[in-house]
Amino acid sequence: MLNALVVDSSNYYCGQLTDLLVAAGFEVESARTGAEGLEKAQQNRYRLVCCSDNLKDFASSEFCSQLRSLNGYEFVTLLVLTEHDNAKSLKQALLAGATDIFSKHDITEMETYLTRISQRESRQLSGRVLFIEDSRVLQTIIIDLLTDMGLDVDAYNYAESAWDAFQSGDYDLVITDIMLEGVMSGITLVRKIRRMQSEYGNVPIIATSGFDNLSRKIELFHLGVNDYVSKPIVREELRQRVFNHVTSYQTLRELKTQQKSLYSLAMLDEVTGLFNRHALREFAGKYFSEAYRFGRTLSVAVMDIDHLKKINEDFGFERGDELLAEFGAWLKRHVRDVDMIARWAGDEIIFILPGCDLVAANGLLERMQTRLRKIRPAGLPISVSVGVAELRKTEKDTLNSLFELADKAMYQAKMAGRDCVVMYREKEPLTE
Repeated sequence: MLNALVVDSSNYYCGQLTDLLVAAGFEVESARTGAEGLEKAQQNRYRLVCCSDNLKDFASSEFCSQLRSLNGYEFVTLLVLTEHDNAKSLKQALLAGATDIFSKHDITEMETYLTRISQRESRQLSGRVLFIEDSRVLQTIIIDLLTDMGLDVDAYNYAESAWDAFQSGDYDLVITDIMLEGVMSGITLVRKIRRMQSEYGNVPIIATSGFDNLSRKIELFHLGVNDYVSKPIVREELRQRVFNHVTSYQTLRELKTQQKSLYSLAMLDEVTGLFNRHALREFAGKYFSEAYRFGRTLSVAVMDIDHLKKINEDFGFERGDELLAEFGAWLKRHVRDVDMIARWAGDEIIFILPGCDLVAANGLLERMQTRLRKIRPAGLPISVSVGVAELRKTEKDTLNSLFELADKAMYQAKMAGRDCVVMYREKEPLTE
């Protein structure tokens, strides 16, 4: 159950925040004073506590300090809501244990944050974990934690047994102690997994150890562990690390599976090897829906190959196709795995860039353009004109509307002399 406590003397702000929390899936209780809030916190265990920075009986820093001292509130999310910025008092609140600080006037930011917390706290995982720990007590504690998260756990005391299981299993995460009884150590197990040629060799690995030694940590990262947790293990820390690694690994595997299916669906442009327009239409919706649902940034770029028509006229279409093929292969090597690239028309390439605002997308394309000037696909010099536009959530942009904005910026790049990147800015002149 997701429950929250709001501590605020203002009926207006208390009601406003309660509405946001209920919409995000929380059950909400409220208190008008810090003392009442602490009393309720002692009687109940809340997953989220929000307190005003102008309580009548407590400074926000004092409230945070006293709440953190209560049993079970060491890792609870604690937000301080401020009506007027006061750098000193807000800094004291953070030092006293506040998780984050929000302005009462920025409702949109607060709404996005609460939605993400709700999704994070309520989501159940599914998957298999290989767990190696020779302490029976610690093994029991961590198995309970992992199964509560929805994971299936295969637990072993010896690395030899775990290695046999790993070779015949399909795991989403490995958690192993480094110092183990038996002939094989945890370090040897990590080394064996990373030497595997199959995709199973890329499984995320969390190493645990009671020896918090810096050189040991560095050695483990060199061997290929993804994370390191020192003993004694903090449950909430391990829980979040497990969540991050399992979800990231599963997402990566889903993307690889999707990529394989794309080939069978013939969604690749036969000349460039990039996605074609049909593939762009098919999968762009996922990028846009996730950007809206999770409040993420997203940009679209339109890249036009300068003078491609003249290249075809001077050197022939076969040479032009050779240029496009080498250029397409080069592009795939110089973008992030999460980006989508598609050939829209004869000389136009479309980029969907999740997690990139306008400035970040512009920087990515400018770096690409700089590197492009140093190559000669099919033995020919090449330059591109690029327009970039960022998703406007208030305008409810779609692929079509964002493409039009990026296309306008690309046209401006052509007018500016080609071989440049131009950002689309709302109600402002287009600038290079």
